[in-house]
Amino acid sequence: MESFIVRVYRRSRTKPVEIAGLVETVGTDEKRAFQSFSGLINALRNAIFPTDNILINKVERVERDLYTKPEKKQAG
Repeated sequence: MESFIVRVYRRSRTKPVEIAGLVETVGTDEKRAFQSFSGLINALRNAIFPTDNILINKVERVERDLYTKPEKKQAG
């Protein structure tokens, strides 16, 4: 069974949802950084299933594109 160390840091006291951190696989030099809650989930998923990284990354890009609203341009 693999073990992981997860380090989570708040980026701002006023915005506690803004996090960053690192997922480390114990016994190896593997480290995965993250910048958000979804990044934490992805880092853990990639640590647990490293052979599926290519497929996972493609799915993540599709999900991001589907759920990210395009920014409206302001009239200048």
